Amino acid sequence: MRTIYKTVFIVLLFVIIFFSSWPIIQGNIAFHTDIARDFLLLEDVYYNKNITLIGPRSGGIPGVFHGPMWLYLNLPAYILGGGNPLAVGWFWVFLFVVSIAAVYEVARRMFDENTAMISSLVYASALGSSVYAFFNPAGAVLLFPIFFYLFWLYTKKENPLVLAAAMFILGCIIQFQMAFGGPILLLILPYIVYRTVRSKKYINLLMSLVIIVPLSSYILFELRHDFLQIRSVINYISGVENTGKVDSSFRDLLYRRINFLIDDSIGMITYNTLWITFLIGFSIVFAMTKEVKKFTLKNRYVLFSLLLVGYWALTLAYKGVIWGYYYWPFIGVIAIFFGATYKHLNRVFFIILFLAVLINNMQVLYWKTVDQNFKQGNWLFYKNIADKVFDNSPTVFGYFVYTTDLYGYSTRYSMSYTNRKNPGKIGVPNEKRSTTYLLIDDPGDLASTNHVSWKEYDVRISSAPMNIDQITQSYKIEKYELSDEQVQIPSNPFMLDSLIFR
Repeated sequence: MRTIYKTVFIVLLFVIIFFSSWPIIQGNIAFHTDIARDFLLLEDVYYNKNITLIGPRSGGIPGVFHGPMWLYLNLPAYILGGGNPLAVGWFWVFLFVVSIAAVYEVARRMFDENTAMISSLVYASALGSSVYAFFNPAGAVLLFPIFFYLFWLYTKKENPLVLAAAMFILGCIIQFQMAFGGPILLLILPYIVYRTVRSKKYINLLMSLVIIVPLSSYILFELRHDFLQIRSVINYISGVENTGKVDSSFRDLLYRRINFLIDDSIGMITYNTLWITFLIGFSIVFAMTKEVKKFTLKNRYVLFSLLLVGYWALTLAYKGVIWGYYYWPFIGVIAIFFGATYKHLNRVFFIILFLAVLINNMQVLYWKTVDQNFKQGNWLFYKNIADKVFDNSPTVFGYFVYTTDLYGYSTRYSMSYTNRKNPGKIGVPNEKRSTTYLLIDDPGDLASTNHVSWKEYDVRISSAPMNIDQITQSYKIEKYELSDEQVQIPSNPFMLDSLIFR
């Protein structure tokens, strides 16, 4: 019977990994603004030799950036693939498989092999639809179960080397997603100080400083840039900078955080299917009543509760929008503690609930991954745009990119990549030539900006296009043949054409 269980487990895991990889098998990955920006940063690091001490900007506090570790983690795959996003996409599949193995091993060591099989299937089916769209928080998703296990091990044995390993990993988590790693650090520091003072083993505090190693890029950046991020945080807290803040009463804020805790956090392993989420939450709480006899962090359920509930309690001090990827790294540990409930629930009830989770997740996984080929926002769409331009262009041409966010990262990278693959042609960005293309993505839903005024006042082209290729309802390619006089009319030199805002 044990052999049958393992066989079913392996088959299901293979199916999940296969469907998670399907967009990449089809030659595609997600290529929205954040992912395209990462590829432009990788391009800048590798081709322009611009070593960076910061990564992408934080979505919460203006002037604050994540660390560069996600970029450097992806850099070898980027180099080996010659800048092809699909090479990096296959690396994401590899990271996904490694993260499944990490969840399995942590669950096995903390509980047992049954928990390991159940939790890794739930985790894989819940995360699988995101594999083709990984970005920096994915690194924290991979590492958090390992950190959780190591810190729990430290509370039991107080081994300073185990603490050092846990703190090093937590520093890496902060690099990947500071909105998650920062609160976790604040939650565990009081316990480390308390245990150190009580046991008089001050080497524990020394070992905690290992976290400085992965955070050293932040320190160097702050020293080089007059403590830019620290000042940004102070301005945000003090109210000097209000961008991103949401006006609401404390009561509304508390209600939203409780909803995040119950619905969104647990809901990560059910794709927010409410009735299944409720039953899973009930199951975990029921298991806690059986497992918790004494309130101590040595108890794995107490540690789980402290970090999960404590995280949301700390976010009460943050008035900005809470995005899903802020707390995404909890997904592996939540899957593990759900898997462990099988020991305390009625056998038939647990089997039905587990099958409901798996069937629900597999269905969502299927529909989220089988139909991604040419949709706008994915790599194949922008690659085809660039191919269409280069296939019909002269040897040298100019082009400009317009999007309503004014970044245009997705088109900019696809054009730059395609240019490298076509050494016989030169596409010059943000510069008019005799043949000039305007690559325009304008859904027309923002009254404050539109491509018509951009073309007239920024690009400064007033003639009619020679050809318009309407790709989708919002995306079109306009081709212009300009006279020497028209080429000499200078475009706005201050148009955004850099990664300064990241």
